[in-house]
Amino acid sequence: MTSFLQDLRYGARSLRRSPGFTLATVLALALGIGANTTLFSVVSALLLRPLPLPQSEQLVSVWGVHRDEGGANSGLARPDLEDLRQGVKSFAGLAAFTTAGITLTGPGVEPERVEGAVVSEDFFRVVGVAPLLGRALSAEEQVLNGPRAVVLSHGLWVRRFGADAQVLGRTLEMEGQPYSVVGVMPPGFDFPREGAREAVLLWAPLHANDFLRANWDNRGAHSLNAVARLAPGASLTQATAEAAAITTALESEYPDSNSHRTVSLQGLQARLSAGTRRPALLLLGAVTLLLLIACVNVAQLLLARALVRQQEFAVRTALGAGRGALVGQLLAEGSLLAFTGGALGLLLGVWGVDALNALLPAAAHQVQSVQVDGLALAYTAGLAVAVALLCGLAPLHTAASASLGGLLQSTRGTSAGRGALRWRAVLVSTQVALALVLLAGAGLLVRSAQRLAAVDPGYRPENITLLRVGLPEVRYADDAIAPFFNRLLERTRSLPGVESAALVTPGVVSGGAISLSLDLPGRPGSSGERRSAAYRAMSDGVFATLGIPLRRGRDFTPRDDASAPAVVVVNEAFARRFFPGEEVLGRSIVIGYGAPRPREVVGVVGDVRARSLDVAAQPEMYAPQQQTPWPASTLVVRSRLPPEQVASSVKAELHQMDSQLPLPPPTTLEQSLERSVADRRFQRVLLLAFAVTALALASLGIYGLMAYSVTQRRRELGIRLALGAMPRDVVRLVMRHALRMCAVGLGVGLVLALALSRVLEGLLYEVSATDPLTFAVVPLLLLGVVALASWLPARRASRVSPGEAMSAD
Repeated sequence: MTSFLQDLRYGARSLRRSPGFTLATVLALALGIGANTTLFSVVSALLLRPLPLPQSEQLVSVWGVHRDEGGANSGLARPDLEDLRQGVKSFAGLAAFTTAGITLTGPGVEPERVEGAVVSEDFFRVVGVAPLLGRALSAEEQVLNGPRAVVLSHGLWVRRFGADAQVLGRTLEMEGQPYSVVGVMPPGFDFPREGAREAVLLWAPLHANDFLRANWDNRGAHSLNAVARLAPGASLTQATAEAAAITTALESEYPDSNSHRTVSLQGLQARLSAGTRRPALLLLGAVTLLLLIACVNVAQLLLARALVRQQEFAVRTALGAGRGALVGQLLAEGSLLAFTGGALGLLLGVWGVDALNALLPAAAHQVQSVQVDGLALAYTAGLAVAVALLCGLAPLHTAASASLGGLLQSTRGTSAGRGALRWRAVLVSTQVALALVLLAGAGLLVRSAQRLAAVDPGYRPENITLLRVGLPEVRYADDAIAPFFNRLLERTRSLPGVESAALVTPGVVSGGAISLSLDLPGRPGSSGERRSAAYRAMSDGVFATLGIPLRRGRDFTPRDDASAPAVVVVNEAFARRFFPGEEVLGRSIVIGYGAPRPREVVGVVGDVRARSLDVAAQPEMYAPQQQTPWPASTLVVRSRLPPEQVASSVKAELHQMDSQLPLPPPTTLEQSLERSVADRRFQRVLLLAFAVTALALASLGIYGLMAYSVTQRRRELGIRLALGAMPRDVVRLVMRHALRMCAVGLGVGLVLALALSRVLEGLLYEVSATDPLTFAVVPLLLLGVVALASWLPARRASRVSPGEAMSAD
């Protein structure tokens, strides 16, 4: 130990005498280790760290699937979930839930829109978290039209009630209705966040949701998700088989609403991280390649420094220092470099996690917070130890080959120098190969982004402001909803700067739509026919406002009110699915909401990418809002004014109509569109950043090698010039050597890139994993960078006079 401490002290003094080398080495290691720490923290939160729920490995996500939708979540109806709760014996409990915006009002307080969840009776027991104060929702509070009760989040309790311990029994006004506070949850609990952009702040019974209350026993209203806890000794496989048997029986018993429907079960953590698991592992792999490139770069620096120190090593050997002493010295210096770089990398990792939390797509925050935890610290320490060994052993051969003879003659041209040069050439080829892999991956994602940017969403997103307005049922009966929204629409359309305005429910394009069962009178369903579609209620003028083209028929008009014949507009995907090769205008449709009356198809509009730009248009049906009134709607305003100005004007009109109605901050349709591809953009930006960094490191490595090679061959190049060689011949000679090394690296890199590109297949849009353009451009780009990096030292060598070169030591 004493000897190693002495080696550390000597190593520290030696590194201080070479500040440029030390700084370059530490920064390269810090960059690689910091990036790895950041990405590993993301992977740890998504895949390795258990959810912050008791015995979270027993929790199972349950969602509805329509076989024609490829496994996409289409929701479950409340009666179906009740059958699953009673019939699946492998479940110790099953709870239904959905999230939605809820308006909080009350005397003396500003109306506020918050994210809330409506949940079934067993919700808190299933997730295993008890309230901090009070109790959970009871069975009697879960029956239709039962007592109105609410459980608060810790944050809402502190903000709204000042953390008053006497809050139990007090009233919270939600959607104009008084709800009695029965419990407060512990800090940090905000489950479920699936589908929610903000943390859930309160939990209420299912009947608090207007749609669920109106469709309590409707098996065609598929709007719920569920979470279950496995019974002791039960497996996910057993539960899946039991659930499948129940849904098969429901499909046979209720073909109109349950045809082609089943359920899917998955571990809760795997389900929450499903959309981010593969990209996170991909980025961790990419950043690991970046660390390897940084380590190769460091190895080159260490080899160069070892060559400079050969005389020092020779003296130590002559004075009796054995191989063990040299190894100890090199390991001590490597440890200092690695752990200094590791400490700085850990600091960069912490900063990187803070920055990444702001950039991560919303889906990543559904699992748990991303932070540098114990696993990430252990991972960083392991990296530092591995790098310390690399730093210590990389120059060992050069140090061990030093002899007393090397003290008495120039080391240039010695076998040790040539051997180190060969090793550095191998390292440069390795850098080129690894950089090509990263560049190829980034190139494929960039090509995919280009294709995605060229996709026509089916609407015009520019200059569209979205404002959500909700009406409390206690103050607005069904027959008052349509007149209110009609007046609001008239006032909005008359505002200065507003080109057009309309209403759409629920949400808008790039938002969620409710999946409703449907019936086609006189057209019995076939075995392969889907009997449900996405549904939205709309005002007149919505298609023109959004820029959705009307293909055939007509748009809604103000005359399509409750007293007029029931009508519906469908999109082209709907017509293709249910009326292939036929005219859909004039046909009748019965939708699974409201009065079951036939609706005549009066119009066909173009398809829109309603879920995301990278998801094809699905069948959708649109009904006039006046015929299917909803208490919550999104006001769609086309205006060139700033969204905040539009919102301010609308808020003034809204408060003149009802001062108790909140108006949440505005969003834009372009923002919604960007959110729909946020995951892809995040992956592309990070991978591109890694690739550019790798290219820079590889370029520096090539430049350093060629500069050193030119220095080693200075006398030879001078002789060539003295014998009549032209400067361009010298440049050509040096660059040929560099390009030969690059060619080896490019060949290996292309093989690796083609093999690893298959990992990207699920992340690409309309681009092959072996896209010819990408695999042609990327090697040429890398070749150009190598040529530039080698041309600079070659050009400098060609300008050395023969006399100067001959007189050099």
